[in-house]
Amino acid sequence: MQTANATKKNYTNFLILKIMANICQNTLYLTTRDKTLRDSVKKLIEETFTCNDSKSIDGEVFECKIKFDSRWIFPYKEMEELSKKFAEGNDLHIHVISYEFGCEYVGFNIYAYGEWRDKFAG
Repeated sequence: MQTANATKKNYTNFLILKIMANICQNTLYLTTRDKTLRDSVKKLIEETFTCNDSKSIDGEVFECKIKFDSRWIFPYKEMEELSKKFAEGNDLHIHVISYEFGCEYVGFNIYAYGEWRDKFAG
């Protein structure tokens, strides 16, 4: 009887783990010479994702580092949609390192010259 209860308990825990979404951790690093562009991109990301940390640095080049969560992998579709709102012909560079240990996923995506590319894929 104890074995059946223990098995049932383990099975229930297994179902809970399978239903939960794995959270991917993303660290975004942004550079541009346009402070307004930096601030607007930062705002768009913070409105779209659950951000854990955000830091801006002012200087000759305006920088920003944002840590945010997504489900499973790097949120390519969402980031591509956001980038359509960026001004064309800008000097904006974004690098995003993404990882999720449960799925053994690691990604490195770069936005430059108006398009996203997966650094690991090519």
